[in-house]
Amino acid sequence: MEMHEGWSGRPAGRGPSVGVVIFLALFFGLIGGMGGMLLGVWANQQYHLSLFPRAGQTANLPQVSRVQPAGRVLPGMSFADIADQLNDSVVHIKSTTEQMDPFSMFFGGRPQPQTGIGTGVIVSADGYILTNYHVVGEAKEITVKVLRGKTRSQEYTAKVIGGDKREDLALIKIDAKGLPPVTFGNSDLLRPGDAVMAIGNPFGFEHTVSVGVVSALNRDLPVDETVMLKHMIQTDASINPGNSGGPLVNAEGHVIGINSAIFVGGGGGPQANGIGFAIPSNHAVKIMDMLRNKKRIQHPYIGIKYEQITDEIRRQERVPVKDGVIIRELLPDGPAAKAGLQKDDIILSAGGKPINDQNALMDYITGKTVGSTLSLDIMRWDTSSGNWTKKTVHVKVGDKPDDFETRMSAPESRQPQVVPPDGGGSDNSPDGFPFPFFGR
Repeated sequence: MEMHEGWSGRPAGRGPSVGVVIFLALFFGLIGGMGGMLLGVWANQQYHLSLFPRAGQTANLPQVSRVQPAGRVLPGMSFADIADQLNDSVVHIKSTTEQMDPFSMFFGGRPQPQTGIGTGVIVSADGYILTNYHVVGEAKEITVKVLRGKTRSQEYTAKVIGGDKREDLALIKIDAKGLPPVTFGNSDLLRPGDAVMAIGNPFGFEHTVSVGVVSALNRDLPVDETVMLKHMIQTDASINPGNSGGPLVNAEGHVIGINSAIFVGGGGGPQANGIGFAIPSNHAVKIMDMLRNKKRIQHPYIGIKYEQITDEIRRQERVPVKDGVIIRELLPDGPAAKAGLQKDDIILSAGGKPINDQNALMDYITGKTVGSTLSLDIMRWDTSSGNWTKKTVHVKVGDKPDDFETRMSAPESRQPQVVPPDGGGSDNSPDGFPFPFFGR
């Protein structure tokens, strides 16, 4: 075999053994691990970080600098603590009404009893309970179940002290003493995003709690021809039939709303869709005090049906203004008719404030007291001159009679909440309507 010059005299090279390499790797790894542990101990002592607290200790979590006055979570408090705190203050309500079924109507039968369920909140130690009108307002018999601790409950027969259908609130009373009343919070301090909890008896599952947030404020809901719930709290806390009259609670354990309605989607039966509504506590407390003192709840009105001006109305009826509302109907003996207002008058402003939509006029009227006078700036078509004329009309605010809605035919344009299932309306119209949930 031929040997190349320079290779034959060089000895074979030899490196460190495999055992030495493994030993060195383990040694330096151990040194690095001990150094990291010592560094962690030093950092914990310097900065007091405690991600995994010892038994009996709580973690020092970062605190939010901005405090939410109506929905802040108290340090160390859980919604479970609030549920325990309010458990005995939330009651289960069963009511019995009499309804005539279609077959009995034709064959001379008698009304059949119908049972419904709902929820209520104890507002005084001597047995006053606040709930929704649609839970007890038409009931022939009311039974209230009150918890006495976690294992005992007691049933009472209740009587209605007072109620108002338009406000959807009712006050009932049971013969009991020493009950734990709820504490009401200030609903004016709520903001979208505040944490809330709903407590009630959905579908008869007693004392169910669900947690969510305030989704929006000041929602106005036309429930039917006689009920227009205004300035409602919208929440995504899960509420269902049977929750009616139950509390919406903030993270301090204060009642900031009375659950009253859900949004019913399309598809055939009630669907909550994560959209529920509660009557703000400040308004509920005001109505509750009036009911307890047996005062009549006045509903300011002037006796008109009206429609907001739209681009389509401007084109079809040649209306010369963009903003305002058009009077479509007047109650013949109502305040507006007595003051000289006429059908097709355009209301431009109320009390000097422009009317940009129909809710603005409603808010202005309902904000007045019965017997006060409001000034309306209007436009009217003068047939003799063929021109629009402006004038100011002074209307004395009246108290809306109970049969107002039945005496006034509601125009179709006042029913925008129901969208036909065949796709009527705009593509972004909600397929459903607010629904007072009362399990039956």
